[in-house]
Amino acid sequence: MSVSLLTAQELLGLFELDATGRVLYYRMDPAGERASTPLDMAGLNFYDEVAPFKNVEEFRRCVTEFTRGAKAADSFDFDCHYEDSDHPVRVLLARICERLNRKNTKSVLVHIRRGGNTHK
Repeated sequence: MSVSLLTAQELLGLFELDATGRVLYYRMDPAGERASTPLDMAGLNFYDEVAPFKNVEEFRRCVTEFTRGAKAADSFDFDCHYEDSDHPVRVLLARICERLNRKNTKSVLVHIRRGGNTHK
């Protein structure tokens, strides 16, 4: 289970993750920001320390499946299960490859935005 630092907010924004899930870069969407000072997420593990939803392991599997594949970009709909409610989101994924070896993925961009219908 996740030990999230963002328990009271919907997680929306752009995140760059390394192979272990560590946040290299992030930009929160205004709809997902806290009213108070934003948390510095750089260096934290997205799945274990950042993502506040209960089904984060299912989300991790979706991202891992993408990173093991060959597509440069993909997207999927997902229901984030929060403590009191579910939030449908659209997740856009893009691979960042090494300059010299295009087959080696350096990191993955994960853009989470509000979505509509969900089907995984």
